Amino acid sequence: MKISYYLGLLLLTCTSFCYGDTYIIDEKYTGAPFVKNGDVSGCGFSYDYWQDLTNEERKLVAEGCSLNTTKFNFNKLYDLIDKNTVIYRDGDFELIMDRKHQESDKKDKIIYDYNNPIEDIVYEINLSLVYKKQIKSSITLASYSYNSDRAFYLKSQYYYIDASGDIYIISLKDYSTHIEDINRIHYKIDKENLNFVKL
Repeated sequence: MKISYYLGLLLLTCTSFCYGDTYIIDEKYTGAPFVKNGDVSGCGFSYDYWQDLTNEERKLVAEGCSLNTTKFNFNKLYDLIDKNTVIYRDGDFELIMDRKHQESDKKDKIIYDYNNPIEDIVYEINLSLVYKKQIKSSITLASYSYNSDRAFYLKSQYYYIDASGDIYIISLKDYSTHIEDINRIHYKIDKENLNFVKL
């Protein structure tokens, strides 16, 4: 009986290694684990945040938001990524990050519309699946854009890549007092078909 138990355990272990790819990526590129759960419910401030709360109370409110307590620093990531940074390689298969930065010309601005704010400063981190030096698929992992005339408006996107090849993305709009338009996306790296599969 013990032999069949150990044999079953061994088969289960071997199966997970044989059929599941493991992506060992340096943690400076993996993103923030909180994104996997997608919980930003503690984020946003009440209208009395600056007027009626003490500094200690404000600190407690800020610590209730996973965006403020994550150890992963997305701002440093923008500085860390060069034009094409290989974060994973297995033979001819590569995962490559690149960054983009664009700023609109002030002369091209139209009158500000509250429902459609102009996003004039944009930072973006993209992930490309590359095989034999050819890009097969690309997705945007992280980004943030804001309007310098209306600095309270900020649109952000955060990500997390786990070792099983699952990629979790959360995007949101931050209006200083509250967060809205939360969107969660889940991809899987499909090494066989050379694609990011949206789940």
